[in-house]
Amino acid sequence: MPAYAHPFHWAGESIGFGSGLLHPFSSSDHLLTMLAVGLWICRGGVRAVVSLGSAFLMLLLLGGGLALIPLEIAHAETLMYASVLVLGLLLASGRNLHWALSLPVISGVAVSHGYVHAYDIWLDADALGYTVGFTVATLIQLAIGVAANLGIAALLAGQARRSSTRIN
Repeated sequence: MPAYAHPFHWAGESIGFGSGLLHPFSSSDHLLTMLAVGLWICRGGVRAVVSLGSAFLMLLLLGGGLALIPLEIAHAETLMYASVLVLGLLLASGRNLHWALSLPVISGVAVSHGYVHAYDIWLDADALGYTVGFTVATLIQLAIGVAANLGIAALLAGQARRSSTRIN
Protein backbone atom coordinates (compact mmCIF):
# COMPACT_ATOMS: atom_id res chain seq x y z
CA MET A 1 0.00 0.00 0.00
CA PRO A 2 1.51 3.35 -0.99
CA ALA A 3 2.06 6.14 1.52
CA TYR A 4 0.41 9.42 0.63
CA ALA A 5 1.52 12.94 1.56
CA HIS A 6 -1.93 13.77 2.86
CA PRO A 7 -3.94 10.55 3.25
CA PHE A 8 -6.87 12.01 5.16
CA HIS A 9 -7.65 14.85 2.76
CA TRP A 10 -10.51 14.51 0.32
CA ALA A 11 -11.31 15.73 -3.17
CA GLY A 12 -13.10 19.06 -3.05
CA GLU A 13 -11.14 20.16 -0.01
CA SER A 14 -9.22 22.87 -1.85
CA ILE A 15 -12.11 25.29 -2.12
CA GLY A 16 -10.15 28.51 -1.78
CA PHE A 17 -7.74 30.67 0.14
CA GLY A 18 -8.82 29.51 3.61
CA SER A 19 -8.39 25.85 2.74
CA GLY A 20 -4.99 26.55 1.21
CA LEU A 21 -3.96 28.44 4.32
CA LEU A 22 -5.07 25.66 6.67
CA HIS A 23 -3.84 22.63 4.73
CA PRO A 24 -0.10 23.01 5.45
CA PHE A 25 -0.82 23.29 9.18
CA SER A 26 -2.97 20.14 9.14
CA SER A 27 -0.45 18.12 7.15
CA SER A 28 2.39 16.86 9.35
CA ASP A 29 4.71 16.19 6.41
CA HIS A 30 4.34 19.77 5.19
CA LEU A 31 4.69 21.32 8.63
CA LEU A 32 7.81 19.34 9.56
CA THR A 33 9.38 19.84 6.14
CA MET A 34 8.88 23.61 6.16
CA LEU A 35 10.25 23.92 9.68
CA ALA A 36 13.30 21.85 8.64
CA VAL A 37 13.83 24.02 5.56
CA GLY A 38 13.55 27.15 7.72
CA LEU A 39 16.15 25.75 10.11
CA TRP A 40 18.43 24.74 7.24
CA ILE A 41 18.39 28.03 5.31
CA CYS A 42 19.35 29.92 8.47
CA ARG A 43 22.72 28.25 8.56
CA GLY A 44 24.02 30.39 5.71
CA GLY A 45 23.18 33.78 7.19
CA VAL A 46 20.89 36.53 5.96
CA ARG A 47 21.82 36.11 2.29
CA ALA A 48 20.91 32.42 2.41
CA VAL A 49 17.62 33.09 4.19
CA VAL A 50 16.57 35.55 1.50
CA SER A 51 17.94 33.72 -1.56
CA LEU A 52 17.18 30.13 -0.53
CA GLY A 53 13.84 31.08 1.01
CA SER A 54 12.77 32.86 -2.18
CA ALA A 55 14.08 30.05 -4.36
CA PHE A 56 12.24 27.51 -2.22
CA LEU A 57 8.89 29.26 -2.62
CA MET A 58 9.34 29.69 -6.38
CA LEU A 59 10.40 26.06 -6.82
CA LEU A 60 7.49 24.87 -4.68
CA LEU A 61 5.15 26.71 -7.06
CA LEU A 62 7.05 25.30 -10.06
CA GLY A 63 6.52 21.79 -8.69
CA GLY A 64 2.82 22.54 -8.35
CA GLY A 65 2.82 23.83 -11.91
CA LEU A 66 4.33 20.57 -13.12
CA ALA A 67 1.30 18.79 -11.70
CA LEU A 68 -0.88 21.24 -13.66
CA ILE A 69 0.63 20.46 -17.07
CA PRO A 70 0.07 17.45 -16.21
CA LEU A 71 3.55 16.03 -16.14
CA GLU A 72 3.73 12.59 -14.57
CA ILE A 73 6.67 12.21 -12.20
CA ALA A 74 7.13 8.55 -11.34
CA HIS A 75 7.40 7.85 -7.63
CA ALA A 76 7.00 11.55 -6.78
CA GLU A 77 6.11 10.84 -3.15
CA THR A 78 9.15 8.61 -2.74
CA LEU A 79 11.34 11.36 -4.19
CA MET A 80 9.76 13.88 -1.83
CA TYR A 81 10.40 11.74 1.23
CA ALA A 82 13.96 10.95 0.08
CA SER A 83 14.74 14.65 -0.34
CA VAL A 84 13.32 15.39 3.10
CA LEU A 85 15.43 12.55 4.53
CA VAL A 86 18.57 14.07 2.97
CA LEU A 87 17.65 17.45 4.48
CA GLY A 88 17.08 15.83 7.88
CA LEU A 89 20.45 14.08 7.72
CA LEU A 90 22.16 17.34 6.82
CA LEU A 91 20.46 19.08 9.75
CA ALA A 92 21.41 16.26 12.11
CA SER A 93 25.03 16.34 10.95
CA GLY A 94 25.39 19.90 12.19
CA ARG A 95 27.48 20.78 9.14
CA ASN A 96 27.08 24.06 7.34
CA LEU A 97 27.13 24.04 3.56
CA HIS A 98 27.66 27.11 1.43
CA TRP A 99 24.25 28.38 0.38
CA ALA A 100 24.99 27.58 -3.27
CA LEU A 101 25.62 23.94 -2.33
CA SER A 102 22.37 23.90 -0.39
CA LEU A 103 20.39 24.90 -3.48
CA PRO A 104 20.18 21.38 -5.01
CA VAL A 105 18.86 19.96 -1.73
CA ILE A 106 16.37 22.78 -1.29
CA SER A 107 15.35 22.45 -4.95
CA GLY A 108 14.63 18.74 -4.63
CA VAL A 109 12.56 19.25 -1.51
CA ALA A 110 10.63 22.18 -3.01
CA VAL A 111 9.83 20.77 -6.45
CA SER A 112 8.86 17.33 -5.21
CA HIS A 113 6.82 18.75 -2.34
CA GLY A 114 5.00 21.23 -4.56
CA TYR A 115 4.25 18.53 -7.12
CA VAL A 116 2.91 16.01 -4.60
CA HIS A 117 0.71 18.54 -2.81
CA ALA A 118 -0.68 20.06 -6.01
CA TYR A 119 -1.25 16.79 -7.85
CA ASP A 120 -4.67 16.14 -6.31
CA ILE A 121 -5.95 19.66 -5.81
CA TRP A 122 -5.70 21.36 -9.18
CA LEU A 123 -9.05 20.08 -10.43
CA ASP A 124 -10.97 22.02 -7.80
CA ALA A 125 -12.81 25.25 -8.51
CA ASP A 126 -10.58 27.86 -6.85
CA ALA A 127 -7.07 26.56 -7.44
CA LEU A 128 -5.63 30.10 -7.50
CA GLY A 129 -7.07 31.02 -4.10
CA TYR A 130 -5.94 27.71 -2.67
CA THR A 131 -2.43 28.21 -4.08
CA VAL A 132 -2.15 31.71 -2.62
CA GLY A 133 -3.27 30.43 0.81
CA PHE A 134 -0.93 27.46 0.57
CA THR A 135 1.99 29.75 -0.34
CA VAL A 136 1.25 32.18 2.52
CA ALA A 137 1.09 29.28 4.99
CA THR A 138 4.37 27.90 3.65
CA LEU A 139 6.00 31.32 4.09
CA ILE A 140 4.72 31.46 7.68
CA GLN A 141 6.11 27.98 8.39
CA LEU A 142 9.49 28.87 6.88
CA ALA A 143 9.57 32.01 9.04
CA ILE A 144 8.79 29.91 12.12
CA GLY A 145 11.71 27.62 11.23
CA VAL A 146 14.02 30.64 10.83
CA ALA A 147 12.79 32.12 14.12
CA ALA A 148 13.28 28.78 15.87
CA ASN A 149 16.86 28.65 14.63
CA LEU A 150 17.51 32.19 15.86
CA GLY A 151 15.90 31.39 19.21
CA ILE A 152 17.96 28.24 19.64
CA ALA A 153 21.13 30.15 18.76
CA ALA A 154 20.27 32.87 21.29
CA LEU A 155 19.62 30.28 24.00
CA LEU A 156 22.89 28.52 23.29
CA ALA A 157 24.77 31.84 23.30
CA GLY A 158 23.18 32.72 26.64
CA GLN A 159 24.15 29.35 28.11
CA ALA A 160 27.70 29.78 26.86
CA ARG A 161 27.93 33.22 28.52
CA ARG A 162 26.57 31.85 31.80
CA SER A 163 28.98 28.91 31.66
CA SER A 164 31.97 31.17 31.06
CA THR A 165 31.04 33.42 33.99
CA ARG A 166 30.80 30.42 36.30
CA ILE A 167 34.25 29.25 35.27
CA ASN A 168 35.84 32.64 35.91
